Amino acid sequence: MGNRKSMPTMTGIAAISSKRSQHSLRIKIRLCLTQSEISTWHDKFFHDNPDGRLNKSEFRRLFRLLRQEPPERLENICDHVFRAFDVDGNGYVEFGEFLLGFAICSRGDLRSRLDYAFECYDLDSNGYITEDEIEPVLRGMYTLLGIKHVQDYPPDVVAKDLMKKLDTSRDGRVTKDEFIHFLMKEGIYRNTVNPFH
Repeated sequence: MGNRKSMPTMTGIAAISSKRSQHSLRIKIRLCLTQSEISTWHDKFFHDNPDGRLNKSEFRRLFRLLRQEPPERLENICDHVFRAFDVDGNGYVEFGEFLLGFAICSRGDLRSRLDYAFECYDLDSNGYITEDEIEPVLRGMYTLLGIKHVQDYPPDVVAKDLMKKLDTSRDGRVTKDEFIHFLMKEGIYRNTVNPFH
């Protein structure tokens, strides 16, 4: 065990946020995960990924371990979740990003989970969601949820309906605040839209 990597002090999170908010991120992780859980995930993460980061295929493999659904139901949503976890947008999920995403999405409060869900839908990472961005993620959610009668609730029709409800400013795009505010109070939509229940 002398060659074992030491526990990170969340240096992977440094790229995610400023030094000031980095402290609050550490607190969020510690509120959601025990030191033992952090250590276990650290060991697993670095054992399988000695370079300390996951590309999309490595993330898919790990994501399957985190979820109880059959792998074929996870395939369509996995890339969207990857984008949410890859906070700095460099094409990899580093340990700090993974740990933060896992902590929030598995045990975080509803607002935090919806914040991450927004990132799944913001396909071009411009800070807004458009109707065109809603439909492909909804298709992934349908697969994840095992919705079989897609013809009864076509994703393109649901995307149009959802866009009308989310876009309270009527400017053709949905802000993170609009997304979170609506889904905080609309459980039926939240259960269909949010991959982080």
